[in-house]
Amino acid sequence: MEHVYFIERGLVSVSAKINNDQSVEVWLIGSEGMTGIPVVLSDDAQPPHRRVVQVGGSALKIAAPKFRRLLEQLPELNEILLKYIQTVLVQTSQSGACNLQHPLKQRLARWLLLAHDGLQSERLPLTHQVLSRLLGVRRASVSECLASLHDQGAIELARGSIRITKASQLEGSSCGCHRLIRSEYQRLLGN
Repeated sequence: MEHVYFIERGLVSVSAKINNDQSVEVWLIGSEGMTGIPVVLSDDAQPPHRRVVQVGGSALKIAAPKFRRLLEQLPELNEILLKYIQTVLVQTSQSGACNLQHPLKQRLARWLLLAHDGLQSERLPLTHQVLSRLLGVRRASVSECLASLHDQGAIELARGSIRITKASQLEGSSCGCHRLIRSEYQRLLGN
């Protein structure tokens, strides 16, 4: 990794490759996070995960060698970033468990809530196709679940966009995984 990015606005998906043609999101980075965990962990190898900007925005950029020097000079920064890495581990492990055990509608609601947290916005400029790719399911299945969430009054749908109208309603449609991920983030980083 040549650079580390601290996301100010936007969403970045980190995806793991399933086969030559398909990958699935393993964690989501929003305004609470950064790309470059391998740099924090002193790993110079090419990371196996792919990072893709899903929602454009802005980020602070720093060259990896300069960032490593800062970590040596500022132990407090290193400590905070290790706590952030722990939140990423919680998000990835909980999302993995969720993907195995919960119905798509609950998983989709969890993902929308995580995106809402990361963007700090009710409006998510994402298509059904993008969501289906991120979740590793058929587009028609995502559309069906989104229609159900719309019928419940949790979201509004427009071409290429989803607006969360009632986060509490969406939370009720989600499994407990979002609450667990969010509470661990708050416990570790206090936000």
